[in-house]
Amino acid sequence: MKRDGRLARRWIATGRLAAAMAAVLFLQTAVGDTLTEKATETVLRRARLMERAGSGLVVLISGETKNFSNDVDYPFRQENNLFYLTGINQVGIALALRPGAQEPREVLFLPRRDPSRERWTGRMLSVEEARRLSGIWDIRETGEWESFLDAALSGKDHEKRLSSSEEHTRVDNAAADSSDLWLILGNGTALAPLFRRERVFADTLAARHPRIRRKDLYPLFRDLRIVKSAYEIGRLRKAIDITCEAHQGVMQKIRPGINESELDGFIHSVFRKHGAQWGFPSIVGSGPNATTLHYEQNDRWIEDGEMVLMDIGAEVDHYSADVTRTIPAGGRFTQEQKTLYEIVLAAQEAAFSAIRPGATIREVHNAALTTLKAGLLRVGLVADTTGNQYRMWFMHGTSHWLGLDVHDPGTRDTIFAPGMVLTVEPGLYIREDALDYLEKTSGNEKLLQTIRPAFERYKNIGIRIEDDVLVTQEGYELLSGSAPRTVEAIEMLMGR
Repeated sequence: MKRDGRLARRWIATGRLAAAMAAVLFLQTAVGDTLTEKATETVLRRARLMERAGSGLVVLISGETKNFSNDVDYPFRQENNLFYLTGINQVGIALALRPGAQEPREVLFLPRRDPSRERWTGRMLSVEEARRLSGIWDIRETGEWESFLDAALSGKDHEKRLSSSEEHTRVDNAAADSSDLWLILGNGTALAPLFRRERVFADTLAARHPRIRRKDLYPLFRDLRIVKSAYEIGRLRKAIDITCEAHQGVMQKIRPGINESELDGFIHSVFRKHGAQWGFPSIVGSGPNATTLHYEQNDRWIEDGEMVLMDIGAEVDHYSADVTRTIPAGGRFTQEQKTLYEIVLAAQEAAFSAIRPGATIREVHNAALTTLKAGLLRVGLVADTTGNQYRMWFMHGTSHWLGLDVHDPGTRDTIFAPGMVLTVEPGLYIREDALDYLEKTSGNEKLLQTIRPAFERYKNIGIRIEDDVLVTQEGYELLSGSAPRTVEAIEMLMGR
């Protein structure tokens, strides 16, 4: 049986999807040598990526620690795509995959444990722990990384030590089957600057191996990550449930005279109570601060009669929620607040109705926008729904993809399929100075005269309602519905 288990792990190491799936099933049933749920996920993810790449050398490098103040670092967070393939959140690792080649097909490079370093920064992973987390059998020290890459890219034989210390040393052919070098580059996307280190690394390798052709992994990851597995949906559900619990707690805790920072601290305490982190810094904006889309200070004293916008998201195992609620500090909406809130809520409901397999984010946005513009015209904040007047009050998209990144890879025209997760977040932001920057034209002067009375009535009100939605075979499932979002439900909970 032990030999059978080793053979099954060799099947996994081939990186072929069918073999990897069969080996995972074999380990879990016949041998009893079970992989963790996360390791099973990463095994299949690597196989799928290699199947799409086809040939060449796939290289992923760890994120870096970022310094906060002299010798104090920010908490480390692994580069999402490397985490997606390994499940390992440790600095200094690297991964090489060789689709279409003979063994070794997948090799993880791990820093050697250093007791003097661990004394300061915490325990480092052992080889056995890294295997359990990733399902990768061939693990080597990072000191071998450069020589492995040079051998693979030059087509030379490379000596490797087998994973088990009981095995002897032998020589495997590590020649790449082509000169394709796959790295995450983000070519042609707004994310390209995030992968500057990968570009520099590619330049370094190209200087040593001029024949290599650089290929971008980003489109492959975008296509792989956009449809979530049952495991990923489970992580997202937990993160969203924790986030909704924090929203419910704030609705019962808030009162006029409290500081935004106290609510921020309470939200984080709920996350930490459940072993979660935040997926992004919380936005807690009261009064005029609610009209700033990415308000960051969270330090204003909240006054009676104001609205408080909270855009927050817990993160569980790198998977982030993103849920926004806007509530009255005193527990009751004023008539003006209620009027605008119900326009935003109606726009969100219209957006929900557009979610189904075969639709797109663009269609969801357009459904919300049609309702928002009609509401703005009704209350006098625009004079025309055919142009872009609405952009004074609503200037962002209605949806984005959700997953390892709070704005996960994908486009506005990606066709919805079951297993995709997105946000739906219409809003209205009546900034006090919004009319001051309109171009001085006769048309705008007439517009100002028309909308000024409504502007004076609603200024300094900012509202966003954001929920997380799973695309299903039948349409959609609202994942964040446990956080009250109607006027009646919010007032009822706050009234307790």
